Amino acid sequence: MAEALAVRAAMNRLLNQLMQERMNNSSTIIEKGETAETPARSVDVITEEINTVSDDFRRLDLLMAVSNTTETILWNGSPITVMEAIELAKQIRIEIGQLSHLGSRKKLERQSSRGHDGSVTLFNVALYDPEAYQASARKKEREVTKLSSLIEHANHHSKISFDAAKYMD
Repeated sequence: MAEALAVRAAMNRLLNQLMQERMNNSSTIIEKGETAETPARSVDVITEEINTVSDDFRRLDLLMAVSNTTETILWNGSPITVMEAIELAKQIRIEIGQLSHLGSRKKLERQSSRGHDGSVTLFNVALYDPEAYQASARKKEREVTKLSSLIEHANHHSKISFDAAKYMD
């Protein structure tokens, strides 16, 4: 499964390259009376290759999805699928971003003065303890690191049946 992630990325890059090649080989500009040079690979040949790689990509993607929905890891004393663990890791990372932002604020910050003569001084007061939120962000960071490690471990032990030889150097 871990190799499948790299193969899938390689297949995606190949598809992008083939699509660019097809566009590059689809036409040429010539002067009146000249004969267009035909590229070594025709648009039809490249399109067939795109279709083959696309079919393989979808098959690999499906095998990976099946694996992610059947393979489990133990998290907080309960088994969860790798797919659920991946989504949980995304959610935790979003939460870490907000907690870090809240934790980086000051408890009391002076704002710009207001009023015609600048006589009103305003303060932005945090209605929570920023240090506690910073500590919570650090704790969640350790948690998501552990979860990511469990996901990675599951990916290294999960086997899927896909011949990737033509996509690997």
